[in-house]
Amino acid sequence: MKSTIRVSNYLMSLLTLILLLFICNTVTAQKNQKKLRIGTFDSRVITIAYTRSEAFSNRMSEMQKEGEADLQGSDSTRKVEAAYKMITFQYRLHQQGFCTGSVSSIIEIIKEKLPEVAKDAGVIAILSKWELSYEDPSIEIVDLTMPIANLFNPKGDFEKIAQEMGNEAPVPLEEFTVEEVIQMWKQFESR
Repeated sequence: MKSTIRVSNYLMSLLTLILLLFICNTVTAQKNQKKLRIGTFDSRVITIAYTRSEAFSNRMSEMQKEGEADLQGSDSTRKVEAAYKMITFQYRLHQQGFCTGSVSSIIEIIKEKLPEVAKDAGVIAILSKWELSYEDPSIEIVDLTMPIANLFNPKGDFEKIAQEMGNEAPVPLEEFTVEEVIQMWKQFESR
């Protein structure tokens, strides 16, 4: 009987030890597991970087050449279309630069360089921080605004504006009305 109790105690101790090792190993493994990392950016700062870049200067030159030819011509339909195109471009740019408007068309310019930024930061995805509706506590968010903005090689006062903008909340899109477009259109019609 005594040997049966000893064997039972031995087995119980061994089973307890195995169970404790298993629990400790599981807890340690969970602690050592890396968090998934997602990169985000402030789309407003990306827009400002773009507007301070050579790519933007080139785009504006193209638009100006196209628009001037149409505005100087005698075809009233082409004049209206040219004005509409410029006004819409400006309105969208303001949504991107002051609100949370999508910058997918701007990001497209530097898209081929994003994998390297992601690799350097150790992130699995990059998206606008305004598009991140939910984040699980197990996810680590990495701000990649400046590395992405610097891909445009922005000139001038970019860094100062970017810093100031980062301290300000964006204008809600709902508050960014078409009044600006109406005012621009009135200026065009008065020509």
